[in-house]
Amino acid sequence: MITLDERCSQILISLMDATVPVKISELAALFKVSNRMIRYNLNTIDEFLKYNSLPQLVRKPNVGVEFLEPCENKEKVLCCLGEISSYQYSLSSKERIHFILSDLMQQRGFAVINTFAEKLSVSRSAIVKDLTGVKAWLAAHDLELKSVPKYGIKVVGEEKKLRRAAIELLTETIDMNQALEIVKSPVYHRIAVGPDDPLKKLFEDIDIDYIEQCIKKAEKELDAVFSDAAYSGIVIHIAIAIKRIQLGRDIVMPKGELNSLKLSKEFAVASELAGHLEEYYKLQVPVDEIGYITIHLLGASKSNLTNRYREDWLPCQLIAERIIRQVGDSLGLNLIADNQLFEGFLEHLQPTLYRMKHGLNLKNPLLDELRRNYGDLFQIVRQAAKLLEEYGKKQLNDGEIGYFVMHFAAAVERCRTGRMISPHILLVCGTGIGTANMLATRLQAVFDINIVDRVAFHQVDQVLQNRHVDLIVSTVPIQNSKIKSFMVNPLLTEQDIEKLKQEIKGIKSGGYRLQSIMSIIQSHCKILDEDKLIKELTGFLNIAETEEKKGVVQPLLKDLLRAETIKLNVAVKDWEEAVRAGGKLLEDVGASKPDYTDAMVNAVKNIGPYMVIAPGIAMPHARPEAGVNEIGMSLITLKNPVCFGHKENDPVHIVVCLCAIDHTTHLEALSDLVGLLGDENHVRMILESTDNEVLVNLINS
Repeated sequence: MITLDERCSQILISLMDATVPVKISELAALFKVSNRMIRYNLNTIDEFLKYNSLPQLVRKPNVGVEFLEPCENKEKVLCCLGEISSYQYSLSSKERIHFILSDLMQQRGFAVINTFAEKLSVSRSAIVKDLTGVKAWLAAHDLELKSVPKYGIKVVGEEKKLRRAAIELLTETIDMNQALEIVKSPVYHRIAVGPDDPLKKLFEDIDIDYIEQCIKKAEKELDAVFSDAAYSGIVIHIAIAIKRIQLGRDIVMPKGELNSLKLSKEFAVASELAGHLEEYYKLQVPVDEIGYITIHLLGASKSNLTNRYREDWLPCQLIAERIIRQVGDSLGLNLIADNQLFEGFLEHLQPTLYRMKHGLNLKNPLLDELRRNYGDLFQIVRQAAKLLEEYGKKQLNDGEIGYFVMHFAAAVERCRTGRMISPHILLVCGTGIGTANMLATRLQAVFDINIVDRVAFHQVDQVLQNRHVDLIVSTVPIQNSKIKSFMVNPLLTEQDIEKLKQEIKGIKSGGYRLQSIMSIIQSHCKILDEDKLIKELTGFLNIAETEEKKGVVQPLLKDLLRAETIKLNVAVKDWEEAVRAGGKLLEDVGASKPDYTDAMVNAVKNIGPYMVIAPGIAMPHARPEAGVNEIGMSLITLKNPVCFGHKENDPVHIVVCLCAIDHTTHLEALSDLVGLLGDENHVRMILESTDNEVLVNLINS
């Protein structure tokens, strides 16, 4: 009898599945052997086909190899391959360990060692030796192999850890996308040599296509598109959950955590998804299982089709801003001005926190390539990511770090291709050429800019006709200019420098370049849809769209925390009164509506004291659509500290309320605030202060 080994079987399966001829070199690369070895394997396959009265392979010189046979012959090949038993194929010790692990995870009760010996056609002593490897693998995943005389062996441990281990077993040699493709593929692509392949056996009675239909419905309900890895991961996780429920192995979740999850839209979607699964598989999905599905939906990397805020958006923004600044400082680049980086990184960060909290490891199929091509950046990002690890109190795996690196590598590439440009400045001075030269020298010493010319006021229009200018810096008022102008003192005071920094930052992020292009288009054309034109230009030119309607300049902390938005030694009886006192200050200056204050209070009640961001400091906030008129910030100190319910950071002495209009406009002020409250001396001065003006002076300094 002629049989095929594992490689020959898989080569034959690959050729059966191919729609075009496959070159020998391609097969050699796929199976990591030489061309000569592939030719030898092809000869063996031909002998096998001939022995089973099947047509041999078609070999076309310089084209490739094909299996040009109708479906009935393919079915006959499958039958022949399916008859291969463990007597004809000897598994390695590692393969036997994987087989035993897979089988144990599907057992309702105990499994008998002799049964494994029979299935694998090895001696009992060989299985006993393999069990040492099984125990080590389980121990590494916080599980245990329990052995009871006369009954056999079984895996014991938390259901959550067991399911996580099942995923690890599934993806130990392949990533999640490949695992899903194998599970979904036709039977002749899933067939294994020898005993049933763990992948095939694990999902042999699970309808993956139906689960995918349910996930696609979930995407629509959440108004989101999952990344490929997240999509595959959710499908696989749900398939394993169904398998475990069928075995009577339900997952258990802490009630407090479950109640918190019930408030999310993802829980509602998970409940609907569970209803479909119950009807299709004729089983009962417990509420804890719905919570488990919710965690995976929350932990999935996804792109929202509409911009939605979560109640806990502020901590993520703080961490994202600090990480981006630290990486930028290490690279010598102003990455915080890259809005595309900030938005993309922030979107990735929220599900990362859920994965960290619940121990969901994200595999990155590009990890080795990222380490090889971006070694230095990988280390820089890893160091900066410690800020997230400190917040989440868990360590990130290299797969997560790799995804972070992808965001930063793209940002660095944007810098290299000219997104961070040296702004073109036109200097206008009405006091003489000497003053103009002095001002130019001071500007160039402080900023990375290109001064295109030094002119008098009356020359401005002429210069603008012939030169590209991003910004006019002038010592005299300029009105009715198509280019934005900025008036400064001829001596360029420190106040001028601080305000000019924001303008320069806007130019470097591409905003004013877009304005200049729009001005040129508007002077020659009639624009039918301005918003659509801006969107297409930003995509084509790879620059950030300016938030002109909301204000492109980011206010500083001193612009928001003024005497009227600060109140000292406020007497309150509890945390709710403290939040309402801070919210009232925002209402009084017109930054928010009373509804926003209610939303901040409800956010604490619904999802806990997440806004107590540091010992003694709380930053209540809610979503912009809850009643924000404009960006605002208030600060109150409490006469007597109150507790928000945070185990580590209570009691709270300082309450800072924030209302934001978008993801980025408040970042500069927020960064200043973190610097202020991160200094113990400054915090002490704030707490000891009894005069608003003293505190305002501290903030201004």
